[in-house]
Amino acid sequence: MKALACVDIGNPECGILEGFRSAGLDMDEISLNDLKGRKWKEKEYLFVFTVNFSPEVSAICQEVLIPYLSYIVQLPDESLFHPSIANPCNFIFCFDRGVCQRLQQVVPDRCFHLPLGVHAQWFSQDDMEGEKAAVSFVGSLCQKEGTFDQAEGLSEYAQGYLDALIRTQVRIYGYNLLEVALPKDVMKELNQSMPSGKIPDHNMAGMECGFMAETVLGNKVTGLERQRILKMISEQFETHVYTEGEVSWLPDVCVHEMPQSWEDRREIYQKSRINLHLTHRSVSSGVPQEVFEIMAAGGFVLTNFQPEMAENFVIGEHLETFVNEKELLEKIAYYLEHEEERAEIARAGQQAVREFHSYRERAVTIFNTVFSDNA
Repeated sequence: MKALACVDIGNPECGILEGFRSAGLDMDEISLNDLKGRKWKEKEYLFVFTVNFSPEVSAICQEVLIPYLSYIVQLPDESLFHPSIANPCNFIFCFDRGVCQRLQQVVPDRCFHLPLGVHAQWFSQDDMEGEKAAVSFVGSLCQKEGTFDQAEGLSEYAQGYLDALIRTQVRIYGYNLLEVALPKDVMKELNQSMPSGKIPDHNMAGMECGFMAETVLGNKVTGLERQRILKMISEQFETHVYTEGEVSWLPDVCVHEMPQSWEDRREIYQKSRINLHLTHRSVSSGVPQEVFEIMAAGGFVLTNFQPEMAENFVIGEHLETFVNEKELLEKIAYYLEHEEERAEIARAGQQAVREFHSYRERAVTIFNTVFSDNA
């Protein structure tokens, strides 16, 4: 059996393609341009696959009547609000249960919740020698992704309302109030105040508030939260940040360039005593890819609590979580003082993802879900 993967969509580096191959499926690769140019024969392939959803790929698959399988591994994702999400050819797998439930309202029989996993090549038995950083954070500070700061001409009421909403959400853990607390009139004004508008021209079937909450306000809240937490941590502990852009406003932080390869990230994870992870606010319940990566590398994870973490791991045995800033500071101090316990959790976490969270198993689940007799 053969399948076709469009590899310039999403993030093929996540490892799911190798998962399909290790499970025995022959996966050819193609660019989006070649897919559009019909430089393939659809009758040769069982399905087309992408990491994350592509409206363009969905449209092509719908036209030629071939199943289109996508695996949502990153959020926010503007494509999930496109009307092509309802195309009958689609089979969508999403790592976040909350987002999956929203999509199931549009594609009730063809959207499935599936946690993320690990690539076999991510594992390493070697512990990096030498001095280890106390706390490290690898990721975006969301200074470029959002467009909230580009809004011009907002009324005094709308500006005040949005500022208050953002400040409130930054301080609330475990519940996303952005969409439910965003009035439609404020949403419309925010969209009109941005260069050329933010909401796409296509019909979004009443999901405009959700779109603005996830992409614009979600990025702003995530950026402010990460900046606030990193500043707070750096005032008490040695803190290294690997990111892009200018961050001179974090004077006590050791700033480094964002790593561009898995090998570079793995070295950082292994050479850090505590790997801090801060989930993007558009992720309502799922475990992000970075958590799996850190654990596969043998790094110790300290992350904000997400409901699905307790479903996939034993907290305190495989990784550590926090639910507020006070607990975060307490756990950093504790694990910097208890090296053996920290190292044991890192080893147990690596073993857990090796045994139960391989992308080979995820690929088998995807295939069996779509092509079993009951699908």
